[in-house]
Amino acid sequence: MGSLSVRTGGFAVCCRIFCLAARCPPLLGVWVMMHSLVVIRMAFILSIKRSIQYRWDFMIDGLLSLIMAILQLLPLFILFNERGTVAGWSFEQMLVLMGWYMMLYAVVEGLIAPSLAAAVSGIRTGLFDYILMRPVDSLFLCSLVDIRLWKSIDFFFGLGLAIYAFIQLDTQPSFMDIMMTVILSLGGLATAYALFVLAIAASFALVRVQNLTNVLSSLLGFARWPIHLFGMPWRLIFSFLIPIGVMTSSPVMALLGMLNLPLAMGSLGIAIFFFIVARLVWKRALRGYRSASS
Repeated sequence: MGSLSVRTGGFAVCCRIFCLAARCPPLLGVWVMMHSLVVIRMAFILSIKRSIQYRWDFMIDGLLSLIMAILQLLPLFILFNERGTVAGWSFEQMLVLMGWYMMLYAVVEGLIAPSLAAAVSGIRTGLFDYILMRPVDSLFLCSLVDIRLWKSIDFFFGLGLAIYAFIQLDTQPSFMDIMMTVILSLGGLATAYALFVLAIAASFALVRVQNLTNVLSSLLGFARWPIHLFGMPWRLIFSFLIPIGVMTSSPVMALLGMLNLPLAMGSLGIAIFFFIVARLVWKRALRGYRSASS
């Protein structure tokens, strides 16, 4: 089998790799999980090879990402220079939140946004057909098209910042707090993913949807601030309509012991709701897809 590569802008899929990874038919249970892990591993191998081809670009992009991550701390230093707390949050607590935001944003900008945006180009040109030809779930495969590994620098910088700030707080979270934090962090990531899937699903009917994804990326910037900082009606909007509070504030509040069980369950319910809706909308949009290449 020859290697078939499809490239259009950021849209790059090595069909031979994915075909080898998906040679066996989809099975249930553990075999489905192993099948998915093989596809993920192949996608990362392809991304590593692509990054090695342009080493200087990788280092420059990584350096710029690190500089931008450091510059994001300036507003906090300026804000807390004149006051001890903001909306009930101390400087160290805000640093934990900022670290959580950097980790989330690194995953979004390093994996979710570029991969799904690349799928938009494929939908316009008809190259999306090559995704549908693979014996792998189309949405799952679209989410692995373009992985930008230099964003891992932002992720680990945010992780280090959150750990440092948490140590400075000198608090001991309970086992329940840690479990809630992990679950809500996954829920927050699923919520961000769902919002981008909803935006990309619109590309089946709309030609110019790139501006919508840019708006979503900009709105994620509000996730660096605690939900308590926003007054009505913005708090309701950022809790239910565009739930950025679920993405960062809820996991950090759980880690700091500031979140009770009903609020945690509500945040998790919102995340599950958005993820299910996004999946259903994607399937509905896929049924109406007509190849642009035919």
